[in-house]
Amino acid sequence: MADERELVRLALHGERAAFEQLYAAHARRVLAYLYRCGFAPATADDLVQETFLRAYASLETFDGERGGFSTWVGAIARNAARKHWARRKDGESFDPELAEQVLAGGEDPASTAGNNEEISAVRACVETLPEELRRIVRLRYVEGRTTRGVAAAAGLPEATVRLRLEQAGELLARCLRSKGVLE
Repeated sequence: MADERELVRLALHGERAAFEQLYAAHARRVLAYLYRCGFAPATADDLVQETFLRAYASLETFDGERGGFSTWVGAIARNAARKHWARRKDGESFDPELAEQVLAGGEDPASTAGNNEEISAVRACVETLPEELRRIVRLRYVEGRTTRGVAAAAGLPEATVRLRLEQAGELLARCLRSKGVLE
């Protein structure tokens, strides 16, 4: 964290390379968060750039005593995502708390081989679900929609969506246990 404060200080004094280091250290997590929000790759890339442009423009507001740079830039990314979703017609279907779980993690989940294996196992298990359950899981956990948003998109009552998500969870847990991912 002290290194981040020093990089911020240097960036504020015109050292471009210092901000580039901050970007390099945090851009992948911001991108992973934006993917988790359900943004398409091109939109997510644009929002990463917007996030870091905003961060650079307001760098003097960073207070290392209140938290790390990743927390601060994460809040900027969250605001950029919310503003983008608010401009969309179906913005109310976005669940930012669900997507924020990525920002809470200490590293980019795609960065380790073990996590890549787990991600592959989850994908394989999702593919074994019946089509209706697979669609509901994708709406909820890939697109990050609320239960209400899933219900609207699927044309189902919210109670049915909750029931289907519970069924999907049980089937996924069973499949992941069989693959040795869950105990």
